[in-house]
Amino acid sequence: MKMPIWLIAKEPPVFICKFNHPSIKGILICLGLLLILILSGCSSIGASGVQEGGTITGRVWLDENADAECDDCECEFYLEDIPIRLYEAPCGGLIVKTVMTDAEGIFSFPDLEPGSYCVMPNVKLICEGYQATTPITQTAELNAGETIELDWFGFDHHFDVNE
Repeated sequence: MKMPIWLIAKEPPVFICKFNHPSIKGILICLGLLLILILSGCSSIGASGVQEGGTITGRVWLDENADAECDDCECEFYLEDIPIRLYEAPCGGLIVKTVMTDAEGIFSFPDLEPGSYCVMPNVKLICEGYQATTPITQTAELNAGETIELDWFGFDHHFDVNE
């Protein structure tokens, strides 16, 4: 009577192969699967066996004194319904998603694959009398399961005195 063979990786995720009738081919397949998990970064694989997505978030606010700082009184004035674009890095490349800011100026790109991304508010704001007071683009290197909160995007509303 043959005894079952167990191959177990103790680091998360738990990886188990059990063979009631072990063969060289079966053991090699199991070891191959384990090697694939290790090379792909086991920590990014959730309990379901699916790679966990990452999230990039941020906020857009009205920088009334144009000092690129979200001062206490200014942090109550957020810009709603601003299109925010997510690009594969570098900026201006392939658009991955576009979302709108909510009533509190917050945007979120959930369930992203690990990689390099660029986030940029729609430059249409500049044409509508808003001027950026912070960098207009931000890049992020996202790992699986990670949440990155970007520095906030600030805009000052300038009016032309000739209007």
